[in-house]
Formats: sequence, C-alpha cells, structure tokens
Amino acid sequence: MRAQRLTHLEPDIVAKMRSVITCQKPEVIQTHFGIGLNTWVKLREGKAIRHSVAERLMQRLQRDQLI
Repeated sequence: MRAQRLTHLEPDIVAKMRSVITCQKPEVIQTHFGIGLNTWVKLREGKAIRHSVAERLMQRLQRDQLI
C-alpha cells in the first residue's frame, strides 16, 4: 500500500477562506469550499491535508476567484 501524499496550504490562503465564511458550521464549509469539517479543522490548525483534496480545493478557490 502506498503512503498518502500530504500538502500544507499557505496560511494566507486559509486566512482568506476564513474571511469568506460567516460561521464554521459543517454545511457552510461544505457549501463554500467543498470540504468536510475535519479537513477545515486541519487547515485552521496549519496541518497537512491529502494532496488530492488540496488540489481540488485550490481549483475551486481559483474558480470562485478567492485566490
């Protein structure tokens, strides 16, 4: 079995994401960013997330012109 690749997002990207939402309820996080609450908590804490999730998230942020 292959080890999962992990990726850290830049703190300024996470700060920008935080500024977009009004609360941190799971449904708000999912609607705005397409990620689950556990992933959001990892991002807020500066922890790495799965590389594939980070790629999809960055594509979504670019599409929505948040970054």
